[in-house]
Amino acid sequence: MAQPRNFVLVHGAWYGAWVWQDVLARLRRLGHLASAPTLTGLGERRHLERGRVDLETHVEDVVAHMEMEDLRNVTLVGWSYAGMVVTGVLARIPHRIRDIVYLDAFVPEDGQALVDYAVPEIRPSYEAARVNDLPIPPMPMAASGITDPQTIAFVEPRLVSQPWQTFFQPVKALKTRPDIPLAYVVCAQTHPVLFMGRLPEMQANPAIRTAILNTHHQPMLSMPDETVSVIIGD
Repeated sequence: MAQPRNFVLVHGAWYGAWVWQDVLARLRRLGHLASAPTLTGLGERRHLERGRVDLETHVEDVVAHMEMEDLRNVTLVGWSYAGMVVTGVLARIPHRIRDIVYLDAFVPEDGQALVDYAVPEIRPSYEAARVNDLPIPPMPMAASGITDPQTIAFVEPRLVSQPWQTFFQPVKALKTRPDIPLAYVVCAQTHPVLFMGRLPEMQANPAIRTAILNTHHQPMLSMPDETVSVIIGD
């Protein structure tokens, strides 16, 4: 067996650590240490949303998790919105990170916010949430690409509205990325404007490992074995 590694998996908007359960189980069966903190205001921490949870709160969630557990040499995985989060974590504690995997995720530059990437048909709903100081409701299941009834029954009741500030606060990223390996994994069935559009740019960089999963935006639910492989780097 390969040398055991540390994995920290960060979920996306509206979800919680529960979305990673199949991937966590597989990583642990392979002998790895794997954890998945739930971000404040989401999942089982939904009761902690008090209207002032922002991107920095979520960055601190992950930083605190890694520091309190004294996790080092970590493969840090950010899915979707969590690309913003792990970018902020990298700026805070680069010495604890072995490599980063952006799993169908945003890869922002310093000063960018998630809303900067929003497609035109969705951005007005985000702006309305900001103006009215309301959380952002989950996207409809149909928009996610999930069609399996069992998966829908598992996911839908667990989704929680997202604190609007998390989408509008700019990320504090390093101006120059440290010499840490980076992987960029896209899902072929996700809206092409979001992540597939940056694939050629990533592929042109020999320092970035790229991969494509032929599934919807939730690969950890539809293809857990393949998701584990791309996270590990097989």
